[in-house]
Amino acid sequence: MKLSLKNRFLLLFVLLICIVLIFPIGVMILSSFSSQDGSFGVMNYQELFTNPYYKKAISNSLLLSMTAALVSEIVAVIGAWSLTKISDSAKESLVTVLNLASSFAGVPLAFSLIILLGNSGVINAISKAMHFSLTGSLNLYSWVGLIIAYSFFEIPLGMLFLYPIFEELDNGWKEASETLGASNWFFIKKVIYPILLPGLIETLLILFANAMGTYETAFALTGNKITLISTIIGSLIGGELDSNVPLACALSVVFGLTMVILVILGNLVVKKRTSTER
Repeated sequence: MKLSLKNRFLLLFVLLICIVLIFPIGVMILSSFSSQDGSFGVMNYQELFTNPYYKKAISNSLLLSMTAALVSEIVAVIGAWSLTKISDSAKESLVTVLNLASSFAGVPLAFSLIILLGNSGVINAISKAMHFSLTGSLNLYSWVGLIIAYSFFEIPLGMLFLYPIFEELDNGWKEASETLGASNWFFIKKVIYPILLPGLIETLLILFANAMGTYETAFALTGNKITLISTIIGSLIGGELDSNVPLACALSVVFGLTMVILVILGNLVVKKRTSTER
């Protein structure tokens, strides 16, 4: 049977997805049930959920990622709404800047923040010269510092995802609502909120996943001071003395299942709110 050109490209795409996505995930899941000595079982998962060190890393990653995602999305909502109020030329320039800023992460971002906000950074040097603290008790190498660092690339990313949603809002809807005698609160609750909710939840999930998977920025700022899933996976894979690939695979599976659960919950919330509004 001869395949058409369209079906050939479709088959090629399916093969590509299998090679770069399905096959590696399958190998990772199988490896998570094996030990370094070759035995098969759930020993890695028992280690993750009984060892306080790994339990702390999982809770730290969840808390840090959700906090950074929420803070970034709140700022991104304001920024995306503001983008719709400026001229087209300025809008195009800012979108370009946001694309660049959303990619500025990892070690370069960490070093930039250290130069700016570190103990011997520019702002602290200016503060000492002025005999006045510009940053207060801010510690860049702490939880607050990580949230600030994550926000530098999470906020632009959130604005890029939310901006098209705000751009679709029509000013005529507001005028029609006022003509029919609806209050501002009714208009926001019944018109704006149902439109924005799916995009807000999807953006929050993307920001959460992006924060969970960040490795270089967290490691460059805190090293092993704050244990996270991403830094532990890096040390388990790259460590010469404590290398443990199966345990790293188990941690990766936990991360993947967390995202799957959050996506399912997000979809359920959107469907429930949509059915309620109807």
